[in-house]
Amino acid sequence: MNTDFVKSLEKKLTTAVEIAKRYGRIIGFVSRTSPSRIDEEGGFVYFEVDPVIYFNEFMDIASAGGYLAVVDLKTLQLVSLKIAAVERRDVLAELDMPEMFVAIPTTEVTGLLTKTRIKAKPLLSYDVFTDTVISADYVIEPQSPVIKLEDTRAIQKILGLPTKGVFLGYVTVGDKVLFEGNAELYLPLKAFYQHLLVVGTTGSGKTTLIKNMVSSLSSKFNTPEDASIVIIDPNRDYLTLNLEPPWTVDENLVNGEKKLLERLVGKVKHPRGILVFLPVTKYVVNKHVEDGSTWAKVLRNIALEYFTDIVEPISNRFGFRYEVGDVDVVEQPGVKFPLRYVKLSAIIDYKGRKEEAEYIIVPYAFRFTDFTPREFISLNPYFTRQAKDSLTRLLRYMYEIGLKIETVYDIYDALRDARARLMEREKAPRGVILDPNREHLIELVREIAIHKSTLENILRQVGSIIDTGFFDIAISTQSGEKYLQEPPLELILDKHFEWFNGYPIIVDLEYPLQHSIADPEKILSIIAFRILNKIFEWKLQQARGKMESKPVIIIMDEAHRFFPSKSGVEDYVEHVSSMIDRIARLGRSRKLGIVFSTHSPRDVHDIILQLANTKIILRTDKSHIGLLDLPQEYREIVVRMSDRVAVLKSHVLRLGYVTFKTTLPLAGHYDLSALEPPTQGFRNIEYSLNHGKGGESEQRVEDNASGEPVPRTSD
Repeated sequence: MNTDFVKSLEKKLTTAVEIAKRYGRIIGFVSRTSPSRIDEEGGFVYFEVDPVIYFNEFMDIASAGGYLAVVDLKTLQLVSLKIAAVERRDVLAELDMPEMFVAIPTTEVTGLLTKTRIKAKPLLSYDVFTDTVISADYVIEPQSPVIKLEDTRAIQKILGLPTKGVFLGYVTVGDKVLFEGNAELYLPLKAFYQHLLVVGTTGSGKTTLIKNMVSSLSSKFNTPEDASIVIIDPNRDYLTLNLEPPWTVDENLVNGEKKLLERLVGKVKHPRGILVFLPVTKYVVNKHVEDGSTWAKVLRNIALEYFTDIVEPISNRFGFRYEVGDVDVVEQPGVKFPLRYVKLSAIIDYKGRKEEAEYIIVPYAFRFTDFTPREFISLNPYFTRQAKDSLTRLLRYMYEIGLKIETVYDIYDALRDARARLMEREKAPRGVILDPNREHLIELVREIAIHKSTLENILRQVGSIIDTGFFDIAISTQSGEKYLQEPPLELILDKHFEWFNGYPIIVDLEYPLQHSIADPEKILSIIAFRILNKIFEWKLQQARGKMESKPVIIIMDEAHRFFPSKSGVEDYVEHVSSMIDRIARLGRSRKLGIVFSTHSPRDVHDIILQLANTKIILRTDKSHIGLLDLPQEYREIVVRMSDRVAVLKSHVLRLGYVTFKTTLPLAGHYDLSALEPPTQGFRNIEYSLNHGKGGESEQRVEDNASGEPVPRTSD
């Protein structure tokens, strides 16, 4: 019996060594002279590493906090080890000889040829036969082989990492990438539906990380499900997503960075195109309006000028040549009005390497008549509570009795007249009534008994909406729509992959800031909250109709500008809190996720910190750490991490936390705000209104000799 038992142990040892070699490279064996142990607080093992292996690979196998693995001899399971301590001793220390009695030189390199003693903590146990992972709550046997892992899937299993999801980067210890890049880190889509907070100081790599996430989603790498991406971009950081990253022409690229990038070749690539939501103001439109103008002409000119503003500075700075090919003004059938946009394709010459880039630009504005009372009031979070209630009642009564108010200017003028009437001591007789609708509205204000101070707030906030220049933009035309319309966002999301190839949707908030006289913060909130509300309504409609919910990931760059801390105006904060509550309700159940990006957790609303179940913390200020609930071991390193290195804290991780490094940007990463404005660049524009490629229902709009828009079926 004893002989058989010994033979079974020998067989287990042989099998353990075979498993070890299959998943990595053996660097040592669990110590025979120091006991392995486990108690209620966990376990420890000790093992020794040959000096040659140690000196060649000490950064990988002997760094505190690093990871190795051991194949337990009795269970034949692969167990992850976290290095707790590393001990190096000279040969004299091994012989236990005091220095005062040693008559040899003080330095002798042969004395370093001793084994390195490593203490490690077992974490998770992976059964390679059943593909299951459990907690390693048993003692590890002496003589079990210890390995440096090389198999990516095994690494993910024993470190408790997701094997599917959006690519984030590579697991690290501190700044050092582990396992030569074999420890790939992914974040499942389900984690996005419970929302994500990205925190990091300026220059730490927040934008690079998010661009890499967008590139991974767009490439459908390890995420087979189609997900629409909507980016709220206040700084034009994402308008170069469809360009090659700058490092592709960098001959001085560090070899280690190059190897990490090479692992993604053929897997992750930047989007070929972008879909830009471009809020335009009356000041922009007036600049492009000429006699006989149609919306087709105006939108085309706006789009061409916009494209030049984006690409020309990059062309001048980096020497990239570009040639514009097709420029199509396209119409798609909508419910109320057609969806009209400009499709532009360009060939970018990256110093001899050419690539096509596509821009789908949707210039748009708002129509007052398209808004319900609740939608209109939700545009401006600075309405007081009384003003919201009074204006809601007023607008509802107005619709119920059939008052025809064409534009926001009409209602503003009527409210201003009502204020003047209310200030009159006695009701003055009226002459001929030129506008009965306005007169009825004035009487409604009297009947509802809106307080003077409330009416003042309504006037101020409606006036601030008018100042943006977004509403009721009209041109003189004998045919077609008089007013520029808001695009049907629900239709765009429904047809996102059919009509627009799933290109990332970028809402450019910098553009309206440049072309409006209104308060910048109000401009940002009006556009961003309108987009969010439209997406929420679309999701709710899907829920009511019991339709399959399509994944949508919204990226809120500089989230503190939209969801500020509680130190703001009370009514604004209340509005923001209501918005956050809707986000929480629609997240997991309707496949809607929001990525909040900010430089300081102190500047965003407290509920955002609670709402985001997953947090990514790049290098940040020491004063912010207390808000992020990090263990002590991570608090030490998060203030001094290199660029693009981060701590991931998430419920999808078996161990709760992990550090990782994202690659250099996988998409175009050019700071437009730091580049020179357009002058004369390398371009050759060929205007074409009828040679683009589109779906069967797509129409192109071109101008005939009379200047009227003529629908044309696609070729």
